[in-house]
Amino acid sequence: MPSDEMSGLEPVVFLPKGARVMLTMNLWSSVGLCNGATGTIVDIVFQNNQNPPDLPIAVIVNFENYRGPHFSEERPMCVPICPITVSSQTEGGFHERQQLPLRLAWALTIHKSQGLTLSKAWIDVGKSERTAGVSYVAISRVKTLASCVIEPMTYERLTSLKSSANLQYRLQEEDRLNQLAQATCNAVNIEYVHH
Repeated sequence: MPSDEMSGLEPVVFLPKGARVMLTMNLWSSVGLCNGATGTIVDIVFQNNQNPPDLPIAVIVNFENYRGPHFSEERPMCVPICPITVSSQTEGGFHERQQLPLRLAWALTIHKSQGLTLSKAWIDVGKSERTAGVSYVAISRVKTLASCVIEPMTYERLTSLKSSANLQYRLQEEDRLNQLAQATCNAVNIEYVHH
């Protein structure tokens, strides 16, 4: 079964200590353990007499934005991530997967980075703006421009934004809404004057 049909759990995950990882499901959103949260693997805990490729009991991850209870005073941002079991019923039968809700995250798509605040970023906005505002989303993930590197882009990449169909539609819609607002204000003012 593909991971998207198993709540984001991958069939196989290769996770070494020191690896950058991302959570693939919401575990405890109010403290920062949500789908897309990133961190670094500090340790991997196995049962006695077990080693890779066995599934560990837990992977200890240092999450930068974790705001929950401390599991260790020495490492207050570290959280044990345990395997999750997900089941799915399809025409082909009943499927079950037990896996860690993690995947490697040395890089993220711009869409996956939405809502995150990153300490540093190396940004490649691509050759064209397929979705209006995606470049802004990428650049606004960091608190200061000094903490990001933006891959070089062509002048045509920047100027093509003006002629994109999506931008033209948004400008026309904004104009339509402004005209509607003006007409509404005029109607309210006429009504107000008559009473």
